[in-house]
Amino acid sequence: MIGSTGVAADREDAAEWPVVGREEETREILAALALPSGSGVLLTGEPGVGKTRLADLVLDRCAGMGALIVRGAATEATRNIPGVGVAGLHIAAGPAGRPFPGLPGGAPAGRIVLSIDDADQLDASSAAVVGDLVRTLDAKLLLTARTGARFAEPLARGPLTVLPLANLSRAVVLRLLTHVLDGPVDGLTADLLWRITRGNPLLLRRAVGMGLDTGDLARVREVWCWRGSPAGHPRLRELVTADLATFDGTESRALEYVALAGSLPRETFERLAGPETVNGLSHRAVIVLTSRGGADEVAMSHPFHRQALLAGLGPLRRRQRYRELVAADEAGGSDTGDPAAVLWRLEAGLDVPASQVIAAGRLALASGHSALAEDLAHHVPGSPGAVLRAQSLIARGRAADGERLLADHGGDSAETIALRSLNLFWGLSRTADAHAEIARARASGTTWSADLGVAELALALFTRTVPPETRGTGRSDVRGPAPPETRRGRSVARPDPVPRPDRETLNPLVADAATALWAYRLTFRGRPAQAAETFDRGLLELPTRWPAMRGSTAACQVHALVLAGRLREALPLVETYYEESVRRAEPSEVAIVGHVRGHCWMWAGRPGRAIAPLREARALVDEHTPFPLRVFVFCEYAVCIAVLGRPEEAFQELDQLRALIPDDLGLRDRLEFSRIRLLAHSGRPAHAADLADRLADRYLRDSRLTTGVECAYYHARLRPSPRAAARLREAAGACDSPLFELFADHAEALAARNGPALRGLADRFAELGYAGLALETAGAAPGGGRAARRRLDDLAERCDGFRPPWLPPPTGSSPPSSSRNSSLTSREREVCELAAAGLSNPAIAENLGVSVRTVTNLLAKAYDKLGVRSRRQLGAALPPSPARESAAGTTGPR
Repeated sequence: MIGSTGVAADREDAAEWPVVGREEETREILAALALPSGSGVLLTGEPGVGKTRLADLVLDRCAGMGALIVRGAATEATRNIPGVGVAGLHIAAGPAGRPFPGLPGGAPAGRIVLSIDDADQLDASSAAVVGDLVRTLDAKLLLTARTGARFAEPLARGPLTVLPLANLSRAVVLRLLTHVLDGPVDGLTADLLWRITRGNPLLLRRAVGMGLDTGDLARVREVWCWRGSPAGHPRLRELVTADLATFDGTESRALEYVALAGSLPRETFERLAGPETVNGLSHRAVIVLTSRGGADEVAMSHPFHRQALLAGLGPLRRRQRYRELVAADEAGGSDTGDPAAVLWRLEAGLDVPASQVIAAGRLALASGHSALAEDLAHHVPGSPGAVLRAQSLIARGRAADGERLLADHGGDSAETIALRSLNLFWGLSRTADAHAEIARARASGTTWSADLGVAELALALFTRTVPPETRGTGRSDVRGPAPPETRRGRSVARPDPVPRPDRETLNPLVADAATALWAYRLTFRGRPAQAAETFDRGLLELPTRWPAMRGSTAACQVHALVLAGRLREALPLVETYYEESVRRAEPSEVAIVGHVRGHCWMWAGRPGRAIAPLREARALVDEHTPFPLRVFVFCEYAVCIAVLGRPEEAFQELDQLRALIPDDLGLRDRLEFSRIRLLAHSGRPAHAADLADRLADRYLRDSRLTTGVECAYYHARLRPSPRAAARLREAAGACDSPLFELFADHAEALAARNGPALRGLADRFAELGYAGLALETAGAAPGGGRAARRRLDDLAERCDGFRPPWLPPPTGSSPPSSSRNSSLTSREREVCELAAAGLSNPAIAENLGVSVRTVTNLLAKAYDKLGVRSRRQLGAALPPSPARESAAGTTGPR
């Protein structure tokens, strides 16, 4: 519910906004007006819900089909002036001789529709006149009124169809915002605006206008985002204040209880306010009743209402309300150790032992209520309160504030040092300082603990070098790489066993980190199928205290499903996780889950579908997003825009990211893998293959098996050979993913140019949902005839036109003759790419398995064809490959 102040003044501006999401209601109104037995329609709803706009839309439809439209409006100011309401009636449109709209066989042409806005404000005399008009002219009524309105006297001779108009849903709000702002809106912003307006179109329009005026609503990397809270803006505060003035004293006092508590058990609220008041407030939609843990709870419908109420509460009245809350809670026999009850007693000025406050704060933190834990921490003096507050801040993504408190008050306990190390690395990207904390624990003789073991695991997973004292000590479950097994001249390290963390023995936030790290280690150290199965069996659940870790773990679960060959299951799961993260309004979590949402569509071979969630994730990333996840978000976004034909922008994105990543961070290899993918998708497959070959070796030697397999797979696809296929087969065999075995099958079929095998693998990839890989596999298969071409067309349609640029041109097409390098042979082009990348002639010869003299001769021929004289000129002289150019028109939107 919102107040009516300013509604009339806003109607002219509101006309600029389309009526969205009312298709079903429009059909119902037209159908009811076409019924010969009915008197018309009464649209009801809260102020600002769009009753008048919808009525206008319906009347325009009726006028366009030949109905005579008579319009009028009543106001509260003229309600007690007899006859004034009738004076406002006027003919708005005349008949055009066409059938009346509605259902087939509806009313004849010439039908009169009498529309009155705010019909409940008509005085008795005007209402009587309107009733006579309806009876005399046989007119249909289209009325609007507030929910629960009472009429002076009946306006119709027969029953009216009453149609309650609800506020807009989240999905419709997003659709409306995208239309009005003429561009994509991130899901978090759409949800914020939906929550603060509850989908009320008038309040939504005001909030958007306010955000545009203040700059809080602005484009960030092509996406509309809201930064900060709109709650304090004067225009909205005035609107809410006017609305709150409509409640009587009993209702206002009841709302103050809910505002102070945030949410209340319904039983406690009814004890304070009475069942009748509760039902009345619920009917007016100012409170909502929800079920949580099997018990009914009451909360404010609009955050603005709550903030306005809190701003108007003085210290004395606030304390009195808290005392009444405590009394009602105790009368119900509630647990006095409940964190909310402890806070009420503190705010009421009652004595609560510090130990009980600390216990309540820790319980609130462990239960995922970090804001409540922070409120309790403010009541505890000294280091205990500071440490509790620091943990609450870290859980809420405020890593820098939490680190300052821990540095000043944390001390030398193993739990605090572990949390500092995790926060320094994960939240602040201060790798050296994170290592220093672990070293400090050892130097001070701190008793080793599971918490410190988790901190070590984070550093071991994400940094290239781990200090010697943290390896093989037996004091944690962190181990150095296992000795490699060497076969066929290549080394593939054995994966370590990965024990599941015992969350019960850990600090709550460290426990959340342990879950995320364990899932990450399984997924990216060659055990994605085991990770997915562990989630399936409920042996691993998403963290509840640290939103960034919850998002990271959710992303790992989805990624594990993708890498285990279960993409069809991953797609609906990631949509569920995304919607949940948006409703929790945690930007870092939304960014992380949104990134893996786009990643799924990339695996599905649909980069055009992936760009929206990846662009949104990129826009939401800020200093609160865990640093390793920032790297993943930026990298996948860069690859996607390169696939969609923007390689220059993609390379700039990676260059900016490279400057932010410390040299000792293992994520630099992730950046290198993304660069390989950019090169492959921007017409440099030979250079990409060379880098993929070397990076795959490094990944596999270091037991980073999952990404090692991905790198080796790229190498085998870009430069098929028995050697590349053999390495990939060995690496896939060290992992547990059936999808990796398909990768190895694909590499072997490519090396052998086995058409039937490639077409069979294409069918298998397509069955599993990996349409892009299916298209690539089928496109590389020689022969096949008309059936194969039809299959390729079908797969291309499933991929929205995407086609890997390293594939040969489709049958029947020819490379464009305008490119200067069109006469280069494939071998000459490979040599040129590697030379442009800086490789010497001997290095190129070793890489391609030819002699140095052959390389020299090939370069000489290419120089002549391209009109260049040196390696420095090659980069500019090499346009995209012919395959890339032939596919450029089908790479999707830019």
